[in-house]
Amino acid sequence: MNVKRFLIAAVVVFVILVAYEFVIHGVILSNMYKPYTEGPSLTRNAPNLFLSPGSTSRAYPFLFHIAIFVGDLLFAFFFTYIFTRGVEGKGWLGEGLRYGVLVWGLAILPLNVGMYSWSQMPGKILMWWIIFGLIECLILGSVCAALYKKEAATAG
Repeated sequence: MNVKRFLIAAVVVFVILVAYEFVIHGVILSNMYKPYTEGPSLTRNAPNLFLSPGSTSRAYPFLFHIAIFVGDLLFAFFFTYIFTRGVEGKGWLGEGLRYGVLVWGLAILPLNVGMYSWSQMPGKILMWWIIFGLIECLILGSVCAALYKKEAATAG
């Protein structure tokens, strides 16, 4: 394995992952989350499923962001590492999209389908997480494949 290429790909995947999740959760879906944050709900009597901004922890205000950072870093590392183990060199875009679908089917889809049965998370939010998770995995898989296409072509 080309360690330099792996590290570059993992960092690129991480940066795209963080930016994508900010746009999805911080912008597109943020209004959908509001009835489920701490405090009284103005729209209905909804459970507090999310922490409201600024209430994460009084003693450790950055713990929430550190946990997200570490989780995204681990995801980017393992997402990229697993991709490097299975590069076939059979066309980078198709390979990246296929890998994205496989990761989505292994991680995102079952987690959200299962969450519907054991949590109070509304089905509408889970549906959007499944859809945006598929798009995210397709993008990240394509990025990995694009960064590895030259190496895959010479290996195949």
